[in-house]
Amino acid sequence: MLQLIGKYINNFLLIILLLSTLVIVIILTFIPSLVNNFATIEKIEIQGINYSDPAEINETILEYNKKTLIHFPIAEYKSKIEKLDWIKRVSIKRKFPDTIYVSIIENLPYAIFIDGINQYLIDDDGEVISKNLNNSKYSELLLVTGSNGNLNFSDLIREINTSYPKILNRIIEVEFIENRRWNLILKENIKIKLPEKNSSHQLVKLKQLQEEQKLFNTNIIEIDLREIGRATIKVPGGEELKTGLDEV
Repeated sequence: MLQLIGKYINNFLLIILLLSTLVIVIILTFIPSLVNNFATIEKIEIQGINYSDPAEINETILEYNKKTLIHFPIAEYKSKIEKLDWIKRVSIKRKFPDTIYVSIIENLPYAIFIDGINQYLIDDDGEVISKNLNNSKYSELLLVTGSNGNLNFSDLIREINTSYPKILNRIIEVEFIENRRWNLILKENIKIKLPEKNSSHQLVKLKQLQEEQKLFNTNIIEIDLREIGRATIKVPGGEELKTGLDEV
């Protein structure tokens, strides 16, 4: 008997909840003035910014002039904010009764992409963060040059991190050559020419060569790795030495 009574009570409460929800939906749909009075946007909370301009984010949200929290188009304004400088991803939530909450994940500056006379701050995915550079602030960052270099940059960094991560600390510039391969410029003023394909294999062999012969501490000016399994080493005066990498 008690189980039966409990079942009826649960069903009754469920019906009350559904009816209450229906009434609220009807009121909000057909009497929008009540919504305006109850849930207008009064505050904007922003979390997670270090580089972004909070005023710019606020201005973007305030373009929404209806001021009604419940009708705020989250997807639309998420897309708008993600187009601003420094912004990688955005999460927007409504916090009743009067707040828009914005959580920001920013791009982290990794390199400077030089495209002709233009310079862009990019992250390790090659995504443009900002076109407004403070050159003194970012003067220590890696330089990326060559047409479409930013679009192919993430693949290069992935290969280096997989095959020879320690060399990253020595690289000051990477050149994307003819839309197909990379040169690495080390702080020792050594140019390393990578092949169009199989760069990972050549980088592993270069790592072994450096560990055994300390090439970067000599007077060499270029290491050409474009021929798979071989390295051509150039010293001042134009003299070249070829060595078999597969023998290393």
